[in-house]
Amino acid sequence: MYNIALWQQKNSDLIPSSAKTPAEISQYAEQLSIKDRNQIVSAFDAGHFEMAINYLWGKTITALKKELSTVGVGLLGEMLGKPDVNEDDDVDDILTTKDAVRLAEELGIISSTEGMRLRHTYELITHFSKMETVESDAEEIDEAEAIGSLKACIKGVLGRPKVEVAKKFVDFRDALEDETFNDKDQRVEMLKSSPYFYYKLTISVLMNAAKKNNGANLEHTLANINVLLPALWLNLRDTEKWQIGHTYAEAYADGKATVVSGLKSALLKVGGFDYVPENLRSDTFVKAAEAIIRAHEGLNNFYNEATPVKNLSKLGSTIPTPALPACISALLCIVLGNSYGVAWSAESEASQILDRITVDRWAYYLNNVLPSDTRILHKLTSDKPQLNWIKLVEKHKLNEIDIKNNRSISLLLKISNKIDASKINKTIEKLLVEYYGKAS
Repeated sequence: MYNIALWQQKNSDLIPSSAKTPAEISQYAEQLSIKDRNQIVSAFDAGHFEMAINYLWGKTITALKKELSTVGVGLLGEMLGKPDVNEDDDVDDILTTKDAVRLAEELGIISSTEGMRLRHTYELITHFSKMETVESDAEEIDEAEAIGSLKACIKGVLGRPKVEVAKKFVDFRDALEDETFNDKDQRVEMLKSSPYFYYKLTISVLMNAAKKNNGANLEHTLANINVLLPALWLNLRDTEKWQIGHTYAEAYADGKATVVSGLKSALLKVGGFDYVPENLRSDTFVKAAEAIIRAHEGLNNFYNEATPVKNLSKLGSTIPTPALPACISALLCIVLGNSYGVAWSAESEASQILDRITVDRWAYYLNNVLPSDTRILHKLTSDKPQLNWIKLVEKHKLNEIDIKNNRSISLLLKISNKIDASKINKTIEKLLVEYYGKAS
């Protein structure tokens, strides 16, 4: 079987069990200088655990973003749904910390387990940095938490040698705009046998290229859409199908005749015009959902979430189908919260909007969106969001919905109704493996 993974993970057991002290653990941080290691160890020895972890985290996220940038800043922008990003942009300007960890996971640089531990370290640092002075005098990072974070940063990032992410997919991505494939091309077969994440990224690359290219690059792009869309269509999820239909509608509205002709040809081959929106009203809803995500994943999220949720609520009682994936995902972020809880100022209104989601629309999301909604899947590995998910399943009777497309999702709903945390975690792990195409 072909494998299009950008980087084959090394064994994550970089730190032997015999290494227990900060000094013993730090010696495995290949990307840290001796001076950096000594500073971290000195901070640990002095009991300044928060100082040590903050310094360590700065080194970790800088190294991770630098490694991510080797695939190309433009490609990172495409993965984030930011097609206006170009190679001249600074990676620090386009990647938040959470974006960096998520993309590193999707690209195979770190495993989902390593990603979970890095997110926990970031949440730990963020939690203590937000404390008032009086509270911070009484509460502090303890030694066990600090050592856990030290191991997470070294195992996930700093313990690996400086390597550029392999160029296999970068070359493939460039070829989508520079060459015309035929249906017997080895790269087409390679893509067909790859994890779903690469389907999603390929569609994103092609749609963005169709919007921005002209001349020979546009001809190659449209030709490749006509080759790859029929090859992938039966296995594409609705989120990507709507993305293609939306691109066609946008090109039609902008009068881009060549793009319209090329996309029309491809959509006719797969019977895909059911996914072309009648108008671009869905754009407003998608942008509102994106604003909710930005607030939720940004600083002071508990304070900032209420306004974008209210703005989404004001758009109307019915969410257009093309915007449904983005909107339900954003609303679930608010209702599920994070490891510290939910923003009460936003959760109530988000819950009210979800209360208006009909059974058939829940079925649509669960069947066609949730299997690749990694933002929500990752949340369900954290205790408090998982408990809120269990309440949501019970409230909306999601376990009674017929799941036709994914046995793991069906199992997740059943065991969520039975409140079995251990099995929920195992099922989420299986779903992530199905999406990323690798074990953690």
